[in-house]
Amino acid sequence: MADDRPPMSRPLRDLLYAMRHTGCALQHPELTKWQIIDDPQLEALAWHRGKHEADRTEGFDHLTEGRLQIAHVRTWPATKDLSRSYPRLIAERRFHCLDNVVLLCPEAHDLYDGAGIFSTDLMQTAARLTWTHPGARGPLLQYLRATVEARSGHQTENTNLLMAAEYLRHDHATDVQPIVRAFEARCRAAAQAIEQGDHTKVHRGDIAVFSMPRWAAQ
Repeated sequence: MADDRPPMSRPLRDLLYAMRHTGCALQHPELTKWQIIDDPQLEALAWHRGKHEADRTEGFDHLTEGRLQIAHVRTWPATKDLSRSYPRLIAERRFHCLDNVVLLCPEAHDLYDGAGIFSTDLMQTAARLTWTHPGARGPLLQYLRATVEARSGHQTENTNLLMAAEYLRHDHATDVQPIVRAFEARCRAAAQAIEQGDHTKVHRGDIAVFSMPRWAAQ
């Protein structure tokens, strides 16, 4: 693990913890639909699903849920490399974005990070499918509210707010306009504070967002 790896915000960690009941991300049935039939990943996926089915049969679901680990699709060094032309905050947001974090059982985690059997494309698809699960609606709404309210102890996550809002709108038929409007109001207040040179009332993430046009113009 890189020494400068950015910490995960409390709301994002809480969101992932709330998603544990959906199980290991590699159990999603949609994953096999885009895979080539003779792809060697299919054999590993079949073994993985067989293991989880055996756990369910023996009544070990609660133990499996407790063993789930937070994994990243792309590592921090790889994310930094992809973002080397941008401010560090861009890399941090890409690293902790909803499409780059995924819940895996220890065996699946080892098969991805350790053995390299599962591809990045497969894992990224699993991450995205996580948020389309019916059980994701409540946790996503709670996460949106925590982000909009900018609760103490976390950095504003504008990128994930937009992602969460889109998943709720598109996959869960949820009206998120009141939350989005509240966030827009906070952004306007942040912009005004920055123009007045008062950064004490503005979160670091907001400062970066409103400073970006000036940085891009240089």
